[in-house]
Amino acid sequence: MLIDDKLATRYLEWLFLELESYDPKELETIYVGGGTPSSLNETHLKILLQKLAPLLAEGGEFSVEANVESLTKTKLSIMKSYGVNRLSIGVQSFQPRLLKHMNRHHDRHQIFEAINSAKAVGFTNISIDLILDLPTQSRRDIVADVNQALALNVPHISTYSLTVHPGTVYGIKGVKEVNPDLSRTHYDLVLGMLRDAGYERYEVSNFAKKGHRGRHNLTYWNNEFYYAIGLGASGYLPGEPAPYRYKNTMNMSKYLNGVTIVEREDVDLQAEEQYFLMLKLRLKEGFTSQEYKRLFKEDFSIRYADKIALLRAGGLLYNDASRWYATDDGIMLLDQIILTLLS
Repeated sequence: MLIDDKLATRYLEWLFLELESYDPKELETIYVGGGTPSSLNETHLKILLQKLAPLLAEGGEFSVEANVESLTKTKLSIMKSYGVNRLSIGVQSFQPRLLKHMNRHHDRHQIFEAINSAKAVGFTNISIDLILDLPTQSRRDIVADVNQALALNVPHISTYSLTVHPGTVYGIKGVKEVNPDLSRTHYDLVLGMLRDAGYERYEVSNFAKKGHRGRHNLTYWNNEFYYAIGLGASGYLPGEPAPYRYKNTMNMSKYLNGVTIVEREDVDLQAEEQYFLMLKLRLKEGFTSQEYKRLFKEDFSIRYADKIALLRAGGLLYNDASRWYATDDGIMLLDQIILTLLS
């Protein structure tokens, strides 16, 4: 489904005004997300990429999200011509009934066609998304979906458990999220299959072949600064007296009338520590004692000695020399780790 031309034109005008207000230069990564960039028509897609391409530093990562049903060979060629070098494609599932239940308008054949077209144009860095814990989704469905994903031979796979929010289709229908134990069983199944196939879990939801980690996503998990523009975008920037996290409006009418940031959080040292631990422990590499001490002026192992002992005894946290990691169990219970450390 394509976006209305007049609406797209107005949206891009305001998007560019917001972008120019930050005056970004030499960006290491650019991520065009929100799920629907490929729903722009070819003219609007060119206008968007023409604006963004000069902002990328040499050797930077330029990613675009795409829906299967709106990703054409022409649009892929346009992306390639403007320096896009990574695609994130919302596959979600290969099962017809599950796709229908999610109101997705593509099928297995279109998924393979889109991936093959992307490869034919010259894209080698391709990621796909899969959704777990969908209503009526069985273990057999999950195994079939992962095997189909592996058959695509793409270097990056992301998996996400269904989250039901009020006001969404699932929320209105009264769909309930699966219980945590079943969700963990599904996750462990996928983790084992992808590891066996040579994918490294470098972050809770992200699996990559060597050399294909998502650099933009790692900006989030490494607690680094990033600009965010557009409807519903969330960013993190340096500021005075403290860095701040912000979120833009989700209301299109407000955005098209110049309203951008609707939430702002000044991040003090206590909040910074919480973000640091919560984000870093999502990563395979965790964090080093030196990183912690540089930011918080204390020794992690001394400051939290008793609590670390509890977490180690519970099999949730471990260290290797000066580096700290969450275990496989700990990664699934990060909230418990953070609460234990900071309470």
